[in-house]
Amino acid sequence: MVNLNDFDTDWLGVEVDEDSLFNPMEYVFSSKNMEESRKKMAVLMSDPDYFYFLCKYVLNIELLPFQAVIIKELWDKKFPILLGSRGCSKSMCLAVYCMLRCLLIPKRKIVVVGAAFRQSKVVFGYMEDIWNNAPILRSLCPNRQDQGPRKDVDKCTLKINNSLVTCLPLGDGEKIRGHRAHDIIGEEFQSIPVDIFERIVAG
Repeated sequence: MVNLNDFDTDWLGVEVDEDSLFNPMEYVFSSKNMEESRKKMAVLMSDPDYFYFLCKYVLNIELLPFQAVIIKELWDKKFPILLGSRGCSKSMCLAVYCMLRCLLIPKRKIVVVGAAFRQSKVVFGYMEDIWNNAPILRSLCPNRQDQGPRKDVDKCTLKINNSLVTCLPLGDGEKIRGHRAHDIIGEEFQSIPVDIFERIVAG
């Protein structure tokens, strides 16, 4: 007899042995203590394998399977390069990646640069949309006046608790001197001159 539910996932081409599957909710609620369960849930959500769950319930966005894989690879690799065709959600994945870094790692500083301001503002635009449509994310930021997206003439910023994403135009590189970051995102990297990147941007 054919299980109709199999048709929903057949297009992934993934063979799964259901007996070997791990149910994360059994792990989370294995304790009767609610505080212990909350801690386990936080640990689970900070695992890159469960970013789909975190994005769905905290950022209020549903990732496609390939997007979840892209974000996990960006998270796990030290110097990742994201190559993709036009319209394959590269900028959106970078925006989600930046927000997850800010949310999960305290005091994180991220700089997004593009050869033109328009390029880094594309990533900022996605982050702003996610912030505006994610009430649970906003509720996790206690000091609301100081949090969220801000637009200035020469930069755009997004603050989540004590972490900060700054989107900058690169230009000739002279006007962005002095900015410091743990993570540097080069949007439309092929349009950034190599000498400027190596002299100004790269740590």
